[in-house]
Amino acid sequence: MTPNRGDTGGSRGHRGRLDPEEPYTIYRGGRGGLRGTRRAVRLAALSAAILLIVAALAAAAAFFALRGGRGEDSLAAGASTTTSTSLADATSADAGRGPSTTLEPEPAEEPPPGDPAEFAPINTSFAGLTMFRGNSHRSYYGEGPVPRAPRVLWRFPEGGAMSSSSSEGGESRIWAGTGWTGQPVVWEQDGTTRVMFGAYDRAVHFLDAADGSRFLPDLPTGDLIKGSVVVDPDGYPLLYFGSRDNYFRVVALDRAEPEVLWKLNAASVPSPVWNNDWDSSAVIVGDYLFEGGENSYFFIVRLNRGFDASGKVTAAPEVVLAYPAYDQELFSAIGDRTVSIENSPAVHLDPVRGDRVYFANGGGRVLGLDINALGLSAAGYGPAGQAPGSWERGVVVPGPPGADGVGESAGSGAAAAASSSPPPPAPGAEFPVAFKFWGGDDIDASIVLDDEGMLYVASELERMLPRAKEVGQLFKLDPYREGDPLVWSVADPARGGKGGMWATPALHGEMLYVPTHTGRLLGVDRRDGTIVWEKPFTPHAWGSAAVVDDTLIVGDTDGWIHAYDITDAALDPPEIWKVSVPGGGAVESTPAVWRGRIYVGSRNGYFYCFGDE
Repeated sequence: MTPNRGDTGGSRGHRGRLDPEEPYTIYRGGRGGLRGTRRAVRLAALSAAILLIVAALAAAAAFFALRGGRGEDSLAAGASTTTSTSLADATSADAGRGPSTTLEPEPAEEPPPGDPAEFAPINTSFAGLTMFRGNSHRSYYGEGPVPRAPRVLWRFPEGGAMSSSSSEGGESRIWAGTGWTGQPVVWEQDGTTRVMFGAYDRAVHFLDAADGSRFLPDLPTGDLIKGSVVVDPDGYPLLYFGSRDNYFRVVALDRAEPEVLWKLNAASVPSPVWNNDWDSSAVIVGDYLFEGGENSYFFIVRLNRGFDASGKVTAAPEVVLAYPAYDQELFSAIGDRTVSIENSPAVHLDPVRGDRVYFANGGGRVLGLDINALGLSAAGYGPAGQAPGSWERGVVVPGPPGADGVGESAGSGAAAAASSSPPPPAPGAEFPVAFKFWGGDDIDASIVLDDEGMLYVASELERMLPRAKEVGQLFKLDPYREGDPLVWSVADPARGGKGGMWATPALHGEMLYVPTHTGRLLGVDRRDGTIVWEKPFTPHAWGSAAVVDDTLIVGDTDGWIHAYDITDAALDPPEIWKVSVPGGGAVESTPAVWRGRIYVGSRNGYFYCFGDE
């Protein structure tokens, strides 16, 4: 049986390299104006700027000659000339960039305001990357340093490739390795680094990061595991994940073998629509788990975590909400019933404007549910889900040193979480829809949140509905704005029948980074949607990028992992290095970057650890 390379089913397969295509860009009331193409603007202004500087020097010389002041120091502090463009002047674009327009003074360029707490890991009592994109904003990617000249340090398994047969559309075939989203988790415990991930061989694997050996036996399931597993962010020795075999599981890790404590069947809800898979990576805040299913339902589960008399971890989950994210209005708008939830939910906690959980579905519907009934902000949880007492506005506060040298031990973190968890919601508590937006096509990529609670959404382009052309395939939404919440959008027109994005955008500073299905790698200004730079990339690029130490790391469908220097957000970033998966094999999974190493699986059937020698 030959493992497939870069083909995750049906018409979604790798169809060969395509040339980039210039996009169109829609602007809808962006904040802060267009930067446009700074270099072009500044070149156009060079003559005027020189004349202004000469005039300023002359004036300053005359002034200080009269006053006896320190002309050089004062001029250095006060004489600078920059340029900008106006959002209202944006009419056409060079590869999606704003045109040069009337020159105006440009304000000092600073990163958008933000709290480090909102871009830090959700887990603050121990070190690790505990979930897809690390926190409830989906904006944390791991910890450096990033390798300088990586090579393969170990491969798992040592023998034959991870693969199994699974059916799609009534046709069975072989699936191999790890796929979308497939990001591993990294768990620091008792001075040991551990890596865990689900794979296409129908199992979760538990590896010692030092050499790739197992620290627990594999946990088999009845079908593929596509999404990213989650290790408990509060330090309970629990793992959470779903499989294509109908079940979402809660698993204890403090036994000689991993033990399933609870399962949620996708068929347990009334009128499930579309499918029984679980691709979504859950988020856990304050003893509540948020998860979407391909049965088109969204779930909130109270976990009731604890420990028994012998010290073993326990969980007695209760479903608090099973919400059908579809209705006849959506079916009529899209002309079908493909409305599954495959992306990973994002949670934003705001004591002033209220707590919300956001997710989207295959029908292009973006939803925000009011979760104030859970009392998370009132209990002191941070904006991106950090536990009470572990963060303040503007900084994450680590716990006292523990066994891993970073924060509390996992057990101490669990005890702290148990003492701070809010009480269960009152019987009959409601979770009303606080935000709803229709993007016009399938949204599988996870929503990313910034410090202000703005939403960054990447959409596929398959149905070719007019709404998808109007909205675009990468867009920013202001869920608090009256009327039209669309701030800006960028298009990725179809090639070979499809366009748009399966990858989740990476948010870093003032920029978004995302590869597209059509073979583009984009650097986008998150304030106004300007495409600052664009690189040709492999088509069918579904792997979400990671950003650590101002380095953009992203895999392609030819089996290469690329690293780009994004220290200067205004520049087209140079490639620092690239490293190939041995023998080739699409890298659809999101890499985990952790303390000098990169952990990622490939569609060639293997999981790799890359690092410096």
